[in-house]
Amino acid sequence: MPRHDALVNLSLDTSALIAIQAGEPRAPWVAEQLDAAHSLLVCAPVIAELRPSLPDAENWVTSFGIDIDWEFSRAMWQRIGDLHAEYALRRQKAGAGLPRRLVTDFLIGAHAEVRGYPLLTLNPADYAMFTDLTLVQP
Repeated sequence: MPRHDALVNLSLDTSALIAIQAGEPRAPWVAEQLDAAHSLLVCAPVIAELRPSLPDAENWVTSFGIDIDWEFSRAMWQRIGDLHAEYALRRQKAGAGLPRRLVTDFLIGAHAEVRGYPLLTLNPADYAMFTDLTLVQP
């Protein structure tokens, strides 16, 4: 999906914010998506992922008018657990051993999916398991 409709609530993956912070080539596209959105949201794990390279991540994120949601509902935790278990079982059946994906991908994806927000990401493969999640990607 190259662009979302205007006046949409939009959740952001860490990859989109890192592109802006690092001045990556896709940063202008990300900025266009942020400008077109009605409201912007990140969940707490995005802040945690940004902090190693951006110690003042909270203030930096909110300076763009992005709200931070610090809470996870029961439905979000259930979705995270279900998908993580599904992923672990699939790896086990394939003889690949224990899960290797970061739990933060499950946290960010479930947060956006349960909230009903499209997720702006530069790493769509990280969210392939989220069948009810709309991805906004280049």
